[in-house]
Amino acid sequence: MKDFLYSIIIAFSFFTIIPLPMVEWSSRRIRFLPLLMPFVGLGIGLLGYGVYSLLITLDVSGFTSSVAMVLFYLVITGGLHMDGLMDSADAYFSRQGKERKLEIMKDPRVGAFAVMALVCLLLLKTALFYEIFSAGKETAILLIMIPILSRTFQAFMLCHFPYAKEDGLAVMYGQATGQKTSYLLALYFALTGIMIYFLLGVTALVLPLALVSFTVFYHFSAKKNFGGITGDVVGAYVEMAEVLMVGVLVMI
Repeated sequence: MKDFLYSIIIAFSFFTIIPLPMVEWSSRRIRFLPLLMPFVGLGIGLLGYGVYSLLITLDVSGFTSSVAMVLFYLVITGGLHMDGLMDSADAYFSRQGKERKLEIMKDPRVGAFAVMALVCLLLLKTALFYEIFSAGKETAILLIMIPILSRTFQAFMLCHFPYAKEDGLAVMYGQATGQKTSYLLALYFALTGIMIYFLLGVTALVLPLALVSFTVFYHFSAKKNFGGITGDVVGAYVEMAEVLMVGVLVMI
């Protein structure tokens, strides 16, 4: 029980900027992290919806509110997943071989493709949030669900996707999981889908279905371009999956 509580601290301190006590990482504690990723998503989702509701209450302009929402999600994660997206973009658009792409991904220098990916994603998210603020509060409740879904599949990737290299954070998290983890992640996904159905009806189920389709595509793309997943590739997935779901939310 003590190790599980420490795992909660590790999960929230690593994946968010929420100030928490420093605790020692150990294999006994790390094994719980994939199961806790959706709960980190729940925390981010609740905070995000809280920020959205506050901006609505304050009657801030749609554009300013959209920028505030984009900055909130960037700040609350400490830019962790955005860093993965930028590194992955530099590697992917280099059009080199798999080994060279992995070397580029590890390079601490920021390339032109990383900057373009960052700017494009931020602009796209700002435009989509502007549409959400214009549409009203009813569909925005699903902002709570989007980080849960993205991090549920993030954990699923760590459990089941092939690894591009034999070391790194992705391997460390994946090796700590077992068959029970996969079953619990499937349960998380099912419960989230049920909640979405009760909140907005059957039409809203296009949100998790779109994510499933994207995840299948991402599996083959990561394997083809990088030989599997790395921590950066998984981080890039979270950013792209969330902007996809925000886009689906706009269409809903």
